[in-house]
Amino acid sequence: MAKLIRPILSIIIPSWNTSQITLNCLKSIIKYLPPASTEIIVVDNASSDDTVSKIKRLKSVPWRIKIKVNSRNLGYSIACNQGASLSSGDYFLFLNSDTEFVDATIFNLINFLARRPSLGVVGPQLLNLDFTPQGSVFPPQTPINAFREFILGRKSYSKYFPKSLRPSAVWALSGTAILVSRPFFNQLGGWNEKYFMYFEDMDFCRRVRQQNKFIYYYPLCRLLHHHGASGRSLGSSQYQWYRLIRGSITYHGYFRHYLLNLIIWLGQKLRCR
Repeated sequence: MAKLIRPILSIIIPSWNTSQITLNCLKSIIKYLPPASTEIIVVDNASSDDTVSKIKRLKSVPWRIKIKVNSRNLGYSIACNQGASLSSGDYFLFLNSDTEFVDATIFNLINFLARRPSLGVVGPQLLNLDFTPQGSVFPPQTPINAFREFILGRKSYSKYFPKSLRPSAVWALSGTAILVSRPFFNQLGGWNEKYFMYFEDMDFCRRVRQQNKFIYYYPLCRLLHHHGASGRSLGSSQYQWYRLIRGSITYHGYFRHYLLNLIIWLGQKLRCR
């Protein structure tokens, strides 16, 4: 039996009750990326739908598709760390299940990261379903920026996309698609497992900056993103709101969390007048 070549890229996809969009994501990877240099690791958080059975039916040589099935929903951060522990690649692409590849430019993204030791993580351009750019970059999440946006009406707090087609340094990236090398991921200590879902991406990017590394947005690699599709199965809106608040308090601390929410609330009241 021929020995498998170690892959360059490990694509790690957490999933939970998203069978069809996960399947679409996997099919797009298989369509565009070479199996010799790529492996796929799906970490399923105890889905009650047919996610796992669909993936198993898709599993075939020469593609390396690994499936880790948890007995309960452990959240996004733990699933990402589990996927990394099962991986063989030199680079990790942490990917939401509601994305689809449109070409093989992910390897341009890898080359861009590999040639620049000052970089910590890189993210591709995300596209809406009509192929227009989608916001995937966070400006600094400060009370001053919140005041500028929600009180003064100057966009400075919400996600955006850089308009330049040149790669650019940014403050933080959405966790929808983040590329990092194995050594640097290990240096960071992986994803912070205090976060079940929400704010784990900003915490990850904060720790990158603390290591004096740059975060880059790379618009020459593009991924289609069905925004919000991977979160629709999370339960009631009240449950999701609870997770969002918990993540915000963990990331910002109590004082800044409530200050930011006060600014946003005041801005909403002013717009209603």
